[in-house]
Amino acid sequence: MMGRISTNGAIAILEYMNKNIDVMESIIIKEIEMMLELPLHERQKAYFQDLLNAAKPVTIVPAADVLEDYELDYIRHVIKPKPKECYRNSHLLCEAFPERILYCEGKTNVQIPIDHAFNKVGDAYIDITFEFALHENPSIYEYVTFGEYDAKTIRKAVLETGYYGEIYKWLYYQSKK
Repeated sequence: MMGRISTNGAIAILEYMNKNIDVMESIIIKEIEMMLELPLHERQKAYFQDLLNAAKPVTIVPAADVLEDYELDYIRHVIKPKPKECYRNSHLLCEAFPERILYCEGKTNVQIPIDHAFNKVGDAYIDITFEFALHENPSIYEYVTFGEYDAKTIRKAVLETGYYGEIYKWLYYQSKK
């Protein structure tokens, strides 16, 4: 005789799996965990542990799902996202609409995990580099964010470092001074 599971029990199991599936299967998070297994200097180990603690799997949606037509036109005609310039592309989008768009840094897994920048609009995440510069569907890739930053923070970092990106590292090392 086969056992039965109640509808409520099945729903609870599915909710648990949906909530934890990204963490359980994240190649990006696994990569960070593997780094922590290496014989690292204590400062390096502390950095990767901090990175692991900050890591949050996210799902990318099409920009048209969360942006207004005038914002999409601004991306196409003013920002003009370029391949291999995700930090610039995402930075400029955050600067253009600072009241509603955040700059995010993390990784995406496209054959191998790569450092990457994308944006957050409300509770949704978008990737204008993949969508507008590469004409790819970013929702098919795994993404993990290590930080979400406002325009003031990224502006300060760029003015100090002289380049786009690596906001997480900049803030991490600022906190260690």
